[in-house]
Amino acid sequence: MTTTWISRLSRGEASVGEAPPAVAEVLDLCEAFRDETDGLFDARTPAGGIDPTGIVKTWALERSRWRLGLLGAEGWSLGCAGDVTVSGKAPTEAGWRIGIADPREAPGSDAVLVGVVTLGVGGDGATGRHALATSGLAHRSGHIWDPRTGTAATQVAQATVVGDDLVRCDAWATAVVVGGKAAAKAAQRQGLEVQALTVKDGRVAASRTAGWRSKGA
Repeated sequence: MTTTWISRLSRGEASVGEAPPAVAEVLDLCEAFRDETDGLFDARTPAGGIDPTGIVKTWALERSRWRLGLLGAEGWSLGCAGDVTVSGKAPTEAGWRIGIADPREAPGSDAVLVGVVTLGVGGDGATGRHALATSGLAHRSGHIWDPRTGTAATQVAQATVVGDDLVRCDAWATAVVVGGKAAAKAAQRQGLEVQALTVKDGRVAASRTAGWRSKGA
């Protein structure tokens, strides 16, 4: 899917029926998650355009993950910018350990962690789940909007959602950034677990659903 098609759709210069099937697939998912999150996740922008970037990255990861199974690997981890999906046997007995970065820190391999989640079924404190998605405001303020008001979301600095469907986790991570604790409770009713981080006076505070499992702060 290219930004050209999304731009043309937003300007009314093309219909979804004219676009490649992948475009329709992503937009259908956006509408499904809009319904599931009670409108907290919405690909329709306040300006009236279309912006599916809230899930398109994880959708692309999920589309490619099946190919890894063709390589004969016993296990693998596939991730991009805070979103991770795993399968099979981890490389060590510690399991698939995924760090959660401090929202006050610049992103990168040297970022300070506020916790570690173990995906899969191996390792101490393993969640038994296979996907983790993170969404936040700390490094790109204003890019997540509240569809209810059309203004920038401000309730949560960073939300991490653990489940088994990476795209779904991604959509709900955005929803929690917008909707805060109420959205986290709604995500838990959908079978997901959530950690929401806020930053006040330079200090990080965490709010977690009852089934959340992590090591560290």
